[in-house]
Amino acid sequence: MSRLNKAEQIIELAMMFQNSFSGLCIEDIRQHFECSRRSAERMKTLLFEMFPEKIEEVQSFDKKKRWRFVKGTMNSLISFSVDDFANLEYLKGLTDDENKKKQLEELILKIKALTPQKNARALENDIEAVIESEGFAVRQYSRVKADPKTMEMLRCAMLSFKKIVFDYPTDKGNRKITLNPYGVIISDKYYIVGFNEYVNDLRLYRVDKIKNLEITEEYFDKDEKFSLREYCNKSFSIYQEEPLNITLEFDKSIAEDVLNYHFHPTQKIIQLDNGNIEVKFTSGGTQAICFELFKWGKNVKIKKPNKLKELYKIYLKDVLNSI
Repeated sequence: MSRLNKAEQIIELAMMFQNSFSGLCIEDIRQHFECSRRSAERMKTLLFEMFPEKIEEVQSFDKKKRWRFVKGTMNSLISFSVDDFANLEYLKGLTDDENKKKQLEELILKIKALTPQKNARALENDIEAVIESEGFAVRQYSRVKADPKTMEMLRCAMLSFKKIVFDYPTDKGNRKITLNPYGVIISDKYYIVGFNEYVNDLRLYRVDKIKNLEITEEYFDKDEKFSLREYCNKSFSIYQEEPLNITLEFDKSIAEDVLNYHFHPTQKIIQLDNGNIEVKFTSGGTQAICFELFKWGKNVKIKKPNKLKELYKIYLKDVLNSI
C-alpha cells in the first residue's frame, strides 16, 4: 500500500473516531479496513500518538476497550465538495414532500455557511453546472403523493408517542381506525405501520388514503421488540408474509447489472463457476417478488423454493391469458 493510501486511511479513521458516540474497538477498525488485527493496532497507535490529548476512553458493556475523539477534534479537516452539494440538490428535487424540501434547503444552507467565503461564489456556479449536466439522470417513476400536512402530523405523533385516529376505506366501507404509529415505510407509496389495538396486531395503511387524521392526547407504549428495519427485512416491498428462503440464478449475460442491483437487505450474491450469478435472500411478499422477477425475463430462474416456482407459473399463466 502506498504512503498516500495510508495517509487517507488514517484521516478516515480519525473521522470515524470523532463521529462515533459509543467509541471504536480494535475489531471495528479491523473490519472496516479489512486488515489484520496487527495492522488495526498500528493504525490506532499512530493516531493516538498524533492526537494524545484528544482521546476519550468510552465505558463499554462488552468488555472491549473503546475510544473516541473529543468532539470537534477533526472539524478543520472536514470540507464539502461540489458533488456533495449537487447530490443534496438532486435529492431535494426528487421529493414531493414540501416539508422535506424545506428541511433539505435548510441543511444545504447550514453546510454552505461552513464553507470559506472565498470559495462560495465559485461553488455556486459549479453546483449549477453539475446539476445541469446530470439533469438527464432524474428518473421518472410512479409514486402516489403524500399530503405534507398528513406526513408532518404522523411525524409529530410518532415522536411524541401519541395515538392517532383517522378514517380509512376498507372492503366494508369507511372505518374509524385508532393506531399506535411506529414508522413510515416508503415504497412506490407511503405507508404508516403501527399497532392496532382492536385487532391486537401490527397493520399497514396507505398514507394517501388516510382522511380526517387527528392526533389524540392519549399516549402509547411502543413495543420494545419492534424494529422497523427488521419488519422491512421480512418483506419484499411492503408485503408481510411468512419469510421464505429464496435462491435465484441469473444468466451471465446480465451479470454486471445483477451484481450492482439491490434486491433485498438480506441478500447474498455470488458469482458461480459458469459465470452466472446466484442471489439468496430471506423474505415474504411472494407476489411482489414475482413482479420483480418478471422484468428480468428469461434471464432469471427460481432455484428455491418450489412454492415460489409454482406461484410464478400461475402469475405468468394469468398474464398470457389476459393478452
